[in-house]
Amino acid sequence: MKPVSSPESLISDPSVMTRPAIGAQSLPLRFLIVGLVVGVYIALGFLFHLTVAEYQLLGIPILLIFQLGIHRQPLRTLWVRSGPPLQLDAWFFLLWLLFSLFPAYAVVREVTSLQFANAAELSMAIVGAFGLAYALRAMRTKTWGQLGLCIVTVGIIGLLPQFLSLLLPHVLHLHTASHATTPPTFLQSLKITTAWFLIGPVGFVIEEVFFRGALDTYLHRGEQGTGWLSAIVVSALWGLWHLPSQAIPAGQLLSTIVELLIAQLLVGVPLSLWWRKSGNLVVNDTAHALLDAVRNSLAGAGLF
Repeated sequence: MKPVSSPESLISDPSVMTRPAIGAQSLPLRFLIVGLVVGVYIALGFLFHLTVAEYQLLGIPILLIFQLGIHRQPLRTLWVRSGPPLQLDAWFFLLWLLFSLFPAYAVVREVTSLQFANAAELSMAIVGAFGLAYALRAMRTKTWGQLGLCIVTVGIIGLLPQFLSLLLPHVLHLHTASHATTPPTFLQSLKITTAWFLIGPVGFVIEEVFFRGALDTYLHRGEQGTGWLSAIVVSALWGLWHLPSQAIPAGQLLSTIVELLIAQLLVGVPLSLWWRKSGNLVVNDTAHALLDAVRNSLAGAGLF
């Protein structure tokens, strides 16, 4: 009888390799499967009128089902594509503890405020900190360089449209956030930025790991060349995925879809390409988290 792999082995045992992925020999079938998976995710978000926290939490079982049942790869390959063995040494546990501190504090804060869905989402960041520690231990000199280039690339592409809308308001108008009546102090803006950066571990269990670690890897595997089409498709699906969490005014569904597609394609494609080049989720997750941090800080200051 073939031994059954334990949940732990799917994370830590380098010898665990499952059967070929469903659709491994057919790129069109993989596109169809990915579209269906994201479509079901979005439909459930609308059907049950989920809050943002509940909607993101829904992605965790969907991610597990996809990675283990469809992609059929160990969970650790979501964080580092080559899936090196875990190094459970003092450095690993120190990193895990360090990146768990803020999520743990945030969980306590949300529980005391009776915001249990938010608390559950932030508790997943402690699991994400495990993946972050694992991925950091797999970083090499080349990967650190790719991280810097990814931050610069995604930052310029992600922020350029907003800055152009400020400089040329009559030519390009982008409404990304309501203007603050009183601009926050520098310390308040720094707090916003720090908070968003410190919850970066969330990306190792929600959103970034789903679209880049799982879906992009599945689609691009065996694809010839750069794979622009798959990067565009993943990024477009990422844009549509945001729909259930948007407050869409009456009659503005189409314009909201167009805005989301443009915004996520601009950022999502380079995130996919850097994930493929580096094979380490630290690279694209850090760039994504920092971009969100800067955007929210500037929006809080009334600039966007």
